[in-house]
Amino acid sequence: MIEQQGKVIRVVENRIHVRIGGLTGCSTCDAGKGCGAGVFGKLFRRKPVVMEFDNEVDARDGQAVVVGLKESVFLALVVRLYLLPLLAGLAGAIAGNILAGGLHLSDSATDWMVLAAAVVCAGAAVLLIRSRPVEFPGNAAVHVVRIGQCEVFE
Repeated sequence: MIEQQGKVIRVVENRIHVRIGGLTGCSTCDAGKGCGAGVFGKLFRRKPVVMEFDNEVDARDGQAVVVGLKESVFLALVVRLYLLPLLAGLAGAIAGNILAGGLHLSDSATDWMVLAAAVVCAGAAVLLIRSRPVEFPGNAAVHVVRIGQCEVFE
């Protein structure tokens, strides 16, 4: 299970709103100590995301919780979002090369044909993927696993 720590920002009846992300790494990295991954994390800092969950762990407002995602769901998303466009781009490059060979184009024109076909096919794959909603198996792909270890969470 892939886990990420979050903070409960609101409790409404039996639902909790959890803020996830926004930090650059572990608490040691965020403090400027440790392995140094926080330096790179600051370059790619992302905005926090707020997600709503059933309060199955009886979390309170302000409490740290651990949110989990099954590896199988993560792998399926990686294949869908990265591997399929990559394969489509490679297929487009191969098709562009075959087409350029059939048209007896010069070497530079062949290169441009291969590049254009790869970009068009990869772009078409991305548009197709974005047009279809992601269906998660079971009740929920992402869920609150347990109460977090530390109470201090920025």
